[in-house]
Amino acid sequence: MKVHSICHAGLTVSDFEAAVRWYHETFGFLLISEDVLEPEATKKLFPLYKVEGARVRLGFLRAPRGSVLEIFEFSPKKPYRDAEWNMPGFTHVALNVSGVKKWYERLGAEGVRFVTPPNTTGGVDWVFLKDPDGNLVELIDLKANRPAIRLVGALLGSVLKGGKFSSYYKKR
Repeated sequence: MKVHSICHAGLTVSDFEAAVRWYHETFGFLLISEDVLEPEATKKLFPLYKVEGARVRLGFLRAPRGSVLEIFEFSPKKPYRDAEWNMPGFTHVALNVSGVKKWYERLGAEGVRFVTPPNTTGGVDWVFLKDPDGNLVELIDLKANRPAIRLVGALLGSVLKGGKFSSYYKKR
């Protein structure tokens, strides 16, 4: 048994069609699958969704280079709440892009809400924005690090597991 990669990230949205349109127009994502689960079908999924009598519309959006975002629209709906970074849980989705500053200028001109201006840390450019529902999206340009991470990431992780980060892997 082994894990191959992260398959997809899941995101709840208030309006399925609007989210498909926004992620397509903004980033080029394409809807590749769609399904609707009626309340009868979601009864057995109550331990997962924890919404009584939910109707769930879900779909998979594929990014231009293959990453996948799964989106969910629930009925009944709940209002959005900001993720709290100091509380356990997922906080954002990051998109690997080229040219963070150009994205910032283009999307800013289109009225996209940015949480930060473009930043550079360790030679990597990044910026945070909010989608129409308030979900955090990071745009990150790995620049010269991109090939290194892709080609030697597993090797580097193995080396660091036995060295600098070894204390994280000790059984307790």
